[in-house]
Amino acid sequence: MDFRQLQYIIAVADCHSITAAAKQLFISQPSLSFAISQIEKEMGAVLFDRNQHPIALTDAGRIYVEGARQILQKSLEIKNRIADLQMGLGGGISMGIPSERAGYMLPPIINKFRESYPDSAFTIREAGTTQLLELLKNNKVDFIICPRADEKIPVDMVTELIYKESVQLIASPTAFSDDMFLDKGKRLVDLKAIMTVPFIGVKNSHSIHYKAEDIFQSYGVEPHVLMEVESSSTAAQLAACGLGFTIVPRRAKKILGADWAQYCYEYNDHPVQWDINAIYKKDTYLNQAERYFIALLQQEFSTHE
Repeated sequence: MDFRQLQYIIAVADCHSITAAAKQLFISQPSLSFAISQIEKEMGAVLFDRNQHPIALTDAGRIYVEGARQILQKSLEIKNRIADLQMGLGGGISMGIPSERAGYMLPPIINKFRESYPDSAFTIREAGTTQLLELLKNNKVDFIICPRADEKIPVDMVTELIYKESVQLIASPTAFSDDMFLDKGKRLVDLKAIMTVPFIGVKNSHSIHYKAEDIFQSYGVEPHVLMEVESSSTAAQLAACGLGFTIVPRRAKKILGADWAQYCYEYNDHPVQWDINAIYKKDTYLNQAERYFIALLQQEFSTHE
């Protein structure tokens, strides 16, 4: 057994397809099929039920994949520990982060990080929070950056706070009538009163979807959902155009340009916030480069809303 064999079986298990896994691994489909047959022969057990569509793991296959992930993770940990003994200057970054958040959080710190770790390689996976947690669970990344409360992450994962971020209600300047305000001067709307205005949501692969649900539930209201989109920036732009209102991370207001303030409203006397965390598995060894990267994020964003 070698690491390449482990990666082959994991790839097929994740892709649910030998053909798709072969493309991901940059080998031919016949070569991968032959390799799998040889591994199964070596194990003395069938790892995949080829009669199912898509292809599925057998009980033996599930045991193999679970062990394979652990072996590869431990191998990476050994590599990281040795790199740290050598001052860690070449330690790699293996992380996941939502696409919009990547564009917001990474540029301010990259140059400073490079000053200390000029040879560090980056593996960055961009996806919604739900998929990022799956990548973390399956050891595809060492840590992820996203909003997630401690009570909503798996028990084998831990969080480190990066910063607290406010959640913003956005709509056009003419979206609400006077009777929908609790205090028009403060742009404070009555969340119960604006439920007649269409709501533009973000799809449930993103954390803001569930944060908005929590907010509506706490007020005992149910919005009239006009549509759900893939990004907070898109939701903010559509709301600002007059299609309805949305609730998004406050950072999304920047997409609205210099006049962003005219589109922003409050629905609570105190800004509603959520935690932006670094999340990783309890047994994961983060190398010095990764630790420094997280520390830079904490330093940069500790004063942000």
